[in-house]
Amino acid sequence: MNRERRHIILLMDNAKCHDCDNISNLSNIKIHFLPPNTTSHLQPLDQGIIYSLKAQYRKLLCKNQIQAYDLYEDQTPPPVDILDSINLIAEAWKMVTKKTIINSWAKAEILPDDESNTSDGDDSEVEDDIEDLQLLINELPITDLLNMEEYINIDDELITEEELTLEEIVNMVRGQNTAEEHVEEKEDETIITSDALNSIEKLIRYVRQNDLSIDNSDMQNLFKLKKKIISDSKKKQKQDRIDGFF
Repeated sequence: MNRERRHIILLMDNAKCHDCDNISNLSNIKIHFLPPNTTSHLQPLDQGIIYSLKAQYRKLLCKNQIQAYDLYEDQTPPPVDILDSINLIAEAWKMVTKKTIINSWAKAEILPDDESNTSDGDDSEVEDDIEDLQLLINELPITDLLNMEEYINIDDELITEEELTLEEIVNMVRGQNTAEEHVEEKEDETIITSDALNSIEKLIRYVRQNDLSIDNSDMQNLFKLKKKIISDSKKKQKQDRIDGFF
């Protein structure tokens, strides 16, 4: 940002977790705290950006689960874990359009009057996303389906922060220490190089056998990954021999 002479303003509310007292080395980022009880009106994120992100995430999650039900048929599909959610959120953020962000800033009415900052007020993109989400919800093989608004805002009432008393903090720490003494952390199984290479080979064969319509760049990435694993493995073997010599 320094090289491009770009400056960013970070709008934050006064939540206790937003402790910025020790931040002093920001050259191109200015932190501005909104007045109390104004976040829902002045924060551009609350004017449509978060809503759009959540709608895109829910769409991807529904598609993921529908595909899982189709793939596993009569079996229960594996649950979505934290890493899956992180990847879906990252993909969902790429789907939030520049138009949505501009409109959200305009709705907050905190920018100076400027023709370049005006919004066309068109929320058709978000409305289309919501309609697509409702269609996906209807495809889920479950009863008592939520409507799209309920599903998008399902976590609005979740408590994300609360003040703990000193006694509660002490009890939490004691309980955590006690649990750590009795629970052994399960380590991930170590995957050896040959298994990793075999998995890539199987994936390449699967793509070819099923004539999947994927970009050539995707196949090239698989070959590059295989080549990278082989190269790193050889370097490690060479280093191990050098270390053993000494």
